[in-house]
Amino acid sequence: MAAPDPAREIRELITALTPPPATAIPVLKSEFFSNKKAALERLRLASPAHGLEALRVYREERPTLPEVQSGLLDIAAHTNPPATEELLVKLTTTFGEDLYVRKQAAKLLGKSAPIRAIDVIEPILRGKFDDRTYPPEESLLEAWLTAHETLELDPVPLLALVATDIKRPMDVRHAATKALGRHPSPLSRQALETILVESSGNGYIRRLALQALSASLPREEFCALALKVQDREADTEFVMVLEDHLVKSCR
Repeated sequence: MAAPDPAREIRELITALTPPPATAIPVLKSEFFSNKKAALERLRLASPAHGLEALRVYREERPTLPEVQSGLLDIAAHTNPPATEELLVKLTTTFGEDLYVRKQAAKLLGKSAPIRAIDVIEPILRGKFDDRTYPPEESLLEAWLTAHETLELDPVPLLALVATDIKRPMDVRHAATKALGRHPSPLSRQALETILVESSGNGYIRRLALQALSASLPREEFCALALKVQDREADTEFVMVLEDHLVKSCR
């Protein structure tokens, strides 16, 4: 068997990452996604030398397609995290590069360098977020949460803060609310109950909180809570949402 050739295999990766024309027939598009997935999965298990070659191509040859740039970063982050960490931090925190690439860089930072990701991203999430400087807040929250879960740290305090902050963008609050449901604790329950009865007019986030509580609380406690909220609920549509949960879970 021939020895691995990082330069050749990274070239093959670039080919696999380059999409067909928009006018291509569906079968070619399907083959592209299948080949791209297979190439990434295979090279994520390659050697640190592959990561260095991916970084060299990214920096020196500057591929124009964001899909190719992010794929190179993906392989570098998986095969050689120490060599990739500083670049991922720079892309996450510095304005200028393609937004798609920056979003992927933040996610890769959370996976490949979780301690650094928390150090970099948490102050951003706790401060006044500037969407002109950083990738979308939801992608930063996802990266931060990945880092916490990788290190088996408790993410609930910040998730609760984000989920209950009505000044945050709704997509960010939705993501934090869903995540709270995966991390049951007294604080996550308190935050979810706060969201369940909030009067922001966002019925969707209230449904998310209800679903999270239904999944995480003992049946008796959830049923008592749902009945209590239903008795005081003024929104007739949400009364029916609660009724549906009560019928399915409690009666």
